[in-house]
Amino acid sequence: MRITFVRFGKGLQRGFTLLELLVTLVILSIVLGAGVPLMLDMAKSMRLQGAAQDTYALLQYARSDALRTSEPRFVVWDESGSDWCAAVAVDDDCDCLTEDCSINGVLRQINSADYPGVSVDAAFLSGEHTRFDGMRGLAKGNNGTVSYQLMDGATVEGEVRVVVSPLGRLRYCTASGDFGNYPAC
Repeated sequence: MRITFVRFGKGLQRGFTLLELLVTLVILSIVLGAGVPLMLDMAKSMRLQGAAQDTYALLQYARSDALRTSEPRFVVWDESGSDWCAAVAVDDDCDCLTEDCSINGVLRQINSADYPGVSVDAAFLSGEHTRFDGMRGLAKGNNGTVSYQLMDGATVEGEVRVVVSPLGRLRYCTASGDFGNYPAC
């Protein structure tokens, strides 16, 4: 019978040392410490861009629906404190904060609940709405600008605008801040 001795030494060590674990935790905390604020800033930027892009889509829908039905379509903006909304409607007096502005059972609307920290200012020649005619999709006499501002308390961090021309054409521009690679206003 043969007897074999097993030695427990350096050749059979498995796992990490305490020093290796601490170095890994320090590096991980540095990476996360730098990454979290960048992610929060990016989320704010995406809310501002999302509001502008959804407004662009809402205006495009209103124009195409006016051309499709040969009837005028309005996009109305309503504000009450920090709450705001925009909706496509058949007339200019629909209050999208308190009323259903749907057309044939279809509601096209955006509101502030989807964009916390973003405020709106709609400035059109005809007031707080724009109108696309059903013949050519023009916004003549109803052209203007919708400005979305990213607010941090009372400070404006950035502003993106959606501009409606008299011909009914839409474009984006940045009034302040660096958001979405839009051209300057």
